[in-house]
Amino acid sequence: MKKGFSLVELLISLVVISCIAAAFTPIITKKFSSGVFGGSGGSSGWSDECKDISPSCKLCYKDNCIMCSIESCPSGQYRNLAKCKCIDCSIDYGTDCLTCSSDGCLSCKDGKFPNGNTCTNCDTKYPNCATCDETKCKTCKTNYKLVNGECVPDCTTLFSSACTACDINNCTTCTSGYDLINGRCVANCPTKFGDACTTCTDTACTGCKSGYKLSGKNCVPDCNALFGANCKSCTASACSACKSGYGVVNSGCIACTTFDPYCLECTGSGCTSCQYGYSIVGNKCKNCSEFGEGCARCFSSRCISCKKGYYLSKYSEHCQSCENRWDNCSRCNEDECISCKSRYVKRGNRCECCRLWRDGDCIMIDPNYCTRY
Repeated sequence: MKKGFSLVELLISLVVISCIAAAFTPIITKKFSSGVFGGSGGSSGWSDECKDISPSCKLCYKDNCIMCSIESCPSGQYRNLAKCKCIDCSIDYGTDCLTCSSDGCLSCKDGKFPNGNTCTNCDTKYPNCATCDETKCKTCKTNYKLVNGECVPDCTTLFSSACTACDINNCTTCTSGYDLINGRCVANCPTKFGDACTTCTDTACTGCKSGYKLSGKNCVPDCNALFGANCKSCTASACSACKSGYGVVNSGCIACTTFDPYCLECTGSGCTSCQYGYSIVGNKCKNCSEFGEGCARCFSSRCISCKKGYYLSKYSEHCQSCENRWDNCSRCNEDECISCKSRYVKRGNRCECCRLWRDGDCIMIDPNYCTRY
């Protein structure tokens, strides 16, 4: 029996076959064109007339192109060698396929990923995923965020910055200063803005309990509501100052006229100041006329200024009449008459009548005579 070929013999045989094939290639090509191997009208199935398949097909066998001159296709299409054509990915792999090859879809529209010959929704593989590839989720749907490759509810977007843990429907835990009420974080307003605050936002109180009012972002005592219309400043427990004519008594305001009809200012102990023409004496208002009918202003137990036509005696601290000291004097001090009554002229400290006068006026010509215009 003959032994198998050695390696050297095998190599020699291959070289011989290659030389024979190279020598006969022009003959085979010529025979195709002349129809010897089928041609356009041959019966072997081989042909170089393949325009029925594609204008770009150079050699075909029956209905399949064997040699195609198309080397590449536009984006969104792939090269089908058997038909020698560029075919839209959507035809073979669905409308969601963006790029493809003859082996399948390569990329899909947002929200889908290639899965063999089709595009599959991301959220079928990665729940609540918006964009992905075959191996991972890249971005999540609205109200979700990507954490360790998974889409979990975004509590801040779904509810508020105070929500620290949640599911899609409810917040489950809140940050300090907030209470969890019906699945929502509600600011603990008294903790954040004081006991008087009843409603608020994250940054300011928006509503106060009865007896308080908003001032900026906080609640302050409403003095009028708590202690009456005459209270102008207060704390939560007492009025500290009242409007003019009223005094603080027992944490509220009372009219100073309660102590005395002529009282202007007062405290709980009584009147502290009186109207013009009256002086405070023992928490009561004393009429200055008690220091003489000419007294205009007085303090405690003495007169401090006089009415017109009177002067304050520095000896008696009472008001004396200018006319009683100098006849017909209308204004004076203790030492001299300053001016005289109408129809009188001043001469020294004396008031002398004009000898002639008209319309109540007298004109001084010289110290001894008065005359008309």
